Amino acid sequence: MKVVISLKPLKSASKTRGIGVYTRELIRTLQELYPQDDFIPTTHDYYHQEADLVHFPFFDPFFLTLPLRKSKPTIVTVHDLIPLKFPQHFPKGFRGTLKWWLQRHSLKQVDHIITDSLSSQQDIHQLLGFPQKKISVIPLGPNIRYSRVPKQLKANVAQEYNLPKKYLLYVGDINWNKNIPGLIKEFSQLKNRRLHLVLVGGVFQQAKMIPELKEVLQLIDQSPVKDRIHRLGFVPSHHLPALYALAFAYVQPSWYEGFGLPILEAMEHRCPVITSNQGSLPEVGEQAVLYFDPHKPDDLAQKIEYLLDHPQKRRDLIDLGKQQAKKFSWKLTAQKTYEVYQKLAHQS
Repeated sequence: MKVVISLKPLKSASKTRGIGVYTRELIRTLQELYPQDDFIPTTHDYYHQEADLVHFPFFDPFFLTLPLRKSKPTIVTVHDLIPLKFPQHFPKGFRGTLKWWLQRHSLKQVDHIITDSLSSQQDIHQLLGFPQKKISVIPLGPNIRYSRVPKQLKANVAQEYNLPKKYLLYVGDINWNKNIPGLIKEFSQLKNRRLHLVLVGGVFQQAKMIPELKEVLQLIDQSPVKDRIHRLGFVPSHHLPALYALAFAYVQPSWYEGFGLPILEAMEHRCPVITSNQGSLPEVGEQAVLYFDPHKPDDLAQKIEYLLDHPQKRRDLIDLGKQQAKKFSWKLTAQKTYEVYQKLAHQS
């Protein structure tokens, strides 16, 4: 079997985000597991290759990520449709509206959709009218570099980034759905004055002043505990395991998510997780994390205080999280994706 896979997510700003991780890990694992097949990564001429299928591992409603004409069976991974589910927070303008019309038309012509969660599957079906039987739910996997993070790496990372002794960690972007303003506000009202907040993600130190970053910086500057809020910016992936392992807890404050890769990474590296109960996050965390309701004022702050006051609960979450993370792997992601390839190839 020959499958063309688009490399476009690795040639854009997405390469360091979850979409880039997914594309890179999927291709690598498919090539390892199925050496008898030919997986052809490319950025162009998708339908001019001698292949049985074409797979686009990324979909954006407001950018032209899909060709209008498709001469071979086509699969698209739609990670989420958050901008369409919450349009009031993602204004698309005239050009975005036109591109969405073209993207929607193109997406309805594909043979199969892959998505990360049952939550996203439901959104795709409801917002697009795409048949559920043609949407496969295939969860993502954590990046596993170590079964246990080496002490020397933790010491080196702590020194390089001048990490505080006790900190909450957040890794990711600052889109509306991430709810970073809510995280800063809740952290700022904690009674505990020894706990710090560490924010990881290139956007936190970027030069371009987008509205979301401006709001975050203003909130930090106005916070009575601004000296305990640290913006690390971009951190290379080989340092992330140590950041997770050294953290008191990882916090995912989102209003909504299509999966939740950072909470999976945190659980894998023995970091207890406090997460919002919205969107797909309960599918990833199940009973292995501490949930809060982002619509309920002070709930996140109360859950953080609870974990500070109950060290045994924190230890329990570490053990439960490690077991929960074992349910996910890039091998499983690749195997289930390959099953979709086979089914579609046999139908064509």
